[in-house]
Amino acid sequence: MISKEYSFSIVIPCRNEKKYIANCLQSIFNQSYNNKLIEIVIVDGCSDDGTLEIIDNIQKKHPNLKLLNNPEKKTPQALNIGVKNSSGEVIVILGAHTEIDENFIFYNNKCLNEKDVMASGGTQMNIGKSRTQKLIGQVMEIPFGMGSAKYRWSSEEQFVDTVVYAAYKKELFDELGYFEEDILISEDAEFNWRIRQAGYKIFYSPKIISKYYPRESIYKFIKQIYRYGILRVNVVKKHPDSLKLVHLIPPSFVLAIFLLAILIILNVIDFYYLIFTLITYFSVNIALTFMEIKIKKIFYYVSTPILIFFMHLSWGTGFILGLFLPKYIKK
Repeated sequence: MISKEYSFSIVIPCRNEKKYIANCLQSIFNQSYNNKLIEIVIVDGCSDDGTLEIIDNIQKKHPNLKLLNNPEKKTPQALNIGVKNSSGEVIVILGAHTEIDENFIFYNNKCLNEKDVMASGGTQMNIGKSRTQKLIGQVMEIPFGMGSAKYRWSSEEQFVDTVVYAAYKKELFDELGYFEEDILISEDAEFNWRIRQAGYKIFYSPKIISKYYPRESIYKFIKQIYRYGILRVNVVKKHPDSLKLVHLIPPSFVLAIFLLAILIILNVIDFYYLIFTLITYFSVNIALTFMEIKIKKIFYYVSTPILIFFMHLSWGTGFILGLFLPKYIKK
């Protein structure tokens, strides 16, 4: 039996999201949870595409919706503005590209009560309006592609290192501080590391469902993944004990490809060594990927392993380059 119904504040960083913000907000209004216990805090980074007009029209009908300004236009600052101006006992960090299941808050509340944890979260289902978005979404849910992010594919309830769109008890921010603003870093992963270091647990449940619209182009997705690599290595720089073996696999693969190419150019080894390495990689890639493909069409069977390959190259390259950048990179 649930012992307490927490009040929730949903913080949404936002900039130029006219395509998605209305559906995101509607999914919150549709929650099965007591609407009087839900507050929405949008922190906008100076949108100029019509997003603010959409929010203004919705705000007139929903007094539980706040709109705040983020002049620095950066995500960690937006998150902290939202947290500091929230009244809920639980803070949910949500992306404007996201729609949440009608029982999203209900199950977060249930987990926070029954598992006696300070943070909870669930699974991310990637959906797309175009074939490209669907391809990117599928890639993001395949374990071989995103091995360290269990929230993208695991179907088992468990304690984890991180979750997507986490629900945090607000007292965590009083005890541990806010999201990192001064360093170019994966702010949610870094904050979740602090939670675990303080002795608290983070609980994952696949019943807590959010739907996410990925990037609309392959180029933007690859750029996003490259940035993720840099952000992750900066977390490791600040907290070396957050490094895991799985984090080293993509950069090791990139280094192997690079070194083989150099040795071939210098005529130290034969070209076939690189061919053998790539054949081995794609054999594993295809074997593990084909079992997970959900959209059973030729296009996705061909494109998914290729996109995973470029995703690994991008993340690994970002991680490697991040190692040589200054330890503390101002945003």
